[in-house]
Amino acid sequence: MSNKRKRTKFVVARLSPDEHAAITALADKRGMSPGALIRQTLLNVPPGPNVRRPSIDTKLLAKTLAELGKIGSNVNQIAYRYNVSDRLPGGNIEGALDAALRELLEWRTALMQSLGYERNRRPPEK
Repeated sequence: MSNKRKRTKFVVARLSPDEHAAITALADKRGMSPGALIRQTLLNVPPGPNVRRPSIDTKLLAKTLAELGKIGSNVNQIAYRYNVSDRLPGGNIEGALDAALRELLEWRTALMQSLGYERNRRPPEK
């Protein structure tokens, strides 16, 4: 822990799932952590220059990037399997790769749209 840290004490409160969700949602809406929201509400302490919680768009972007990693891994496994056995069980390589690339392009479009680009572009048809 940093020696500069001023807040070293904890307050524990039991909340229902609905109460916790309400506090978290309000904090997200205001762009602050639940702790900062509670300090501001109860003690009238202005929020500091600390790191803010990610916005909903940032969370969506992180999920999209994680999904792209999974898809990329699947494409890599398909290519490896094809190189090792020269065929895929139960199907052809072209169909499997086409499906994987189509899904990759769908996620790319979602990622670009979440960044504010290509708003009117639609993912490729399946």
